[in-house]
Amino acid sequence: MKKNFICAVLIFLSATLSAQLAVTSIQNNQTELVVNDSIKLQKGSSILINLPAGKDFVFVKQKKSGLNAKLLGKVANIAGTGAAAVGLGSGNTGTMLGALKVAQKANAVSYGADAINQIQELPISNDAKKIAGTKMEILEWEFTNDGYVITAKSDKKKYEIYLQAAAIAGEVKL
Repeated sequence: MKKNFICAVLIFLSATLSAQLAVTSIQNNQTELVVNDSIKLQKGSSILINLPAGKDFVFVKQKKSGLNAKLLGKVANIAGTGAAAVGLGSGNTGTMLGALKVAQKANAVSYGADAINQIQELPISNDAKKIAGTKMEILEWEFTNDGYVITAKSDKKKYEIYLQAAAIAGEVKL
């Protein structure tokens, strides 16, 4: 039991950059989002939910009806400033430096390559275990003060994915 726990903690803490993506640009071509001039996200295609940046997902949340002030406050706390993520693809140097600070302050935990296969062993929340490693269908997206927010569906439930921050934190794989 103790050996399994130690193994799970080591997997949890193993640091690789493979899951994290430096988002340098996002173009909205109406029918698709093009990330870093090469990754295309289309309505109806899927997006892979990776592992949470901490015990629970911060930038992938089940969609609630109405304004979710608690989520917005959580995002602002994690990122240091929710507004900094807006300019990840703007080309503005000051804004991009702010975006780098978002990545640093998010304290994203990277996992080893085999961690996705051992989700139940990881020290993450039960809610995170339910969606980690799943593919979600992209329904739509919109540009907000927090950057692009993708609405995706999995098992008849809708989720909001804060694209730039989720990619930087490694919560989604593009």
